Amino acid sequence: MDILQETSLKLLADPHKLKCIKKYYGEDKLKNELERKFNYLLTNQLYQHLIETIRSELIIDSVIRDIINQVSLNHNP
Repeated sequence: MDILQETSLKLLADPHKLKCIKKYYGEDKLKNELERKFNYLLTNQLYQHLIETIRSELIIDSVIRDIINQVSLNHNP
């Protein structure tokens, strides 16, 4: 039995296995998209700096949103 037929039979037996197909995670899609968007090849050092900056900004945004939500909940009109 060839691999294609075996895979087809497994999918027929359990269609949810389609969701469990292993993906290749070797390439960084964000890096590729940034390079494509700005037409610029990123070095690893610059890319790591950008990732850390984004992470910091997201943490700051999260904290600010939490503070705003707490103030909104405790504010009596």
